[in-house]
Amino acid sequence: MRPFHSLILMVLMALSVNPANAANIDIDKLLQRIKLPAGFRINLFARVPDARSMVVGKRRNTVFVGSKSRHLFALLDTDKDGIADVVKKISDRMRAPNGVAIMDGSLYIGMRNKIVKWPGQSETNLDRPLKPLETIFTGLNNRAHHGYRVIAFGPDRKLYVAIGAPCNVCLGKGHEGSIIRMDPNGNNIEVVARGVRNSVGFDWHPKTKELFFTDNGSDGLGDDIPADELNHVTQAGQHFGFPYYGGGDTRTPQFKGRPPPGDARQPAIKFQAHSANLGLHFYRGDMFPAEYKHDAFVAQHGSWNRSSPVGYRIMRIRFNHMGLPVGKEVFASGWLQGEDYWGRPVGIEELADGSLLVSDDFVGAVYRISYGG
Repeated sequence: MRPFHSLILMVLMALSVNPANAANIDIDKLLQRIKLPAGFRINLFARVPDARSMVVGKRRNTVFVGSKSRHLFALLDTDKDGIADVVKKISDRMRAPNGVAIMDGSLYIGMRNKIVKWPGQSETNLDRPLKPLETIFTGLNNRAHHGYRVIAFGPDRKLYVAIGAPCNVCLGKGHEGSIIRMDPNGNNIEVVARGVRNSVGFDWHPKTKELFFTDNGSDGLGDDIPADELNHVTQAGQHFGFPYYGGGDTRTPQFKGRPPPGDARQPAIKFQAHSANLGLHFYRGDMFPAEYKHDAFVAQHGSWNRSSPVGYRIMRIRFNHMGLPVGKEVFASGWLQGEDYWGRPVGIEELADGSLLVSDDFVGAVYRISYGG
């Protein structure tokens, strides 16, 4: 293992034993390595162990943060200085509460084996017990492989759930390898996208209301194939190629002799193989320059099985006035230093002031990216 990475990893291993040692890592100093376009800046919003998916409440701008371990946190910047002064651990006894979503003030939590609802106004009293929890959906496979659920409510007030295939390359059973949607009470389940290997981020274009989602390509085909994907759903039930395609137009050896669905869709944007594109967010605010309005940001978690690491950054996807992607470029980089990384971006969300939040499950943090001021 490489020296810089080894040092950071040893520190983080120490943190997993004694979380109080988190203060020993100077994250603010590490953030000086991050490169952003002129006028942008990044700061530490909060230290959150294993921070993954996020959702921002509309009532108080409370940020709920899920994890792939057992933690669920709530963050609140009461004095509006760009740093959370309330960091509340809501639970440390849940089973991989990776996914979080809010509808009508109630918090929904996507775990490996089920989706539950915390009834009532979740932002009003963060000290009330996280129970009783109402189970709304149990049709999940409870497998660790691609088992970290991503959930979000769409413009149609339906709850969308990404269900990864429990494998590298295989035909999933039931809803495995798809994105589904349902009513807030778990009824009326419908498949929105099929042939999805492992989507860990999706959002709707603010104007067209059409769904876009990231998807990670399969492993074991080399450093440079298959591509990771940004996909565009224009009609419910469309097929996006997996497992016949491992990513992009690369066929998988396991299914090369079997014809793919005739209507299988190719990605709207291809990303570098193994860059691990996760969180996706369309920019809706007014803080950033006008040219960023309705463009998308994608968090590249970074490679784990490539001879030379790639990713560990945030990409900007440019969209035209018709709501179609027309190009991509690096927006934020610096978590990867040469061959070594110190952080891994996961989720991207937006605060009411138009700043962006970025979660990092490697160093255990949530960052805030702002413009001007």
